[in-house]
Amino acid sequence: AWFRELPNGILDSLTPEQVMHCNTEAECTQLVQLLPATEAALLDWAINLMADVVQHEHQNKMNARNIAMVFAPNMTQ
Repeated sequence: AWFRELPNGILDSLTPEQVMHCNTEAECTQLVQLLPATEAALLDWAINLMADVVQHEHQNKMNARNIAMVFAPNMTQ
């Protein structure tokens, strides 16, 4: 399935302000704990996938910034 086909975005239960004020790993970890279990698990899977893609940046030109530009719009509906 595609992210856009989900009934809700992964981050839809959070306010934009909560997401924008998440600046440290600790703050982001606390924020993820506010997500429903299904969305938290899917976010964990997506982040691990993104990390795997970035590990091959020299081959695919996908650095963290590029990955963020691709995935960020799909995290909300």
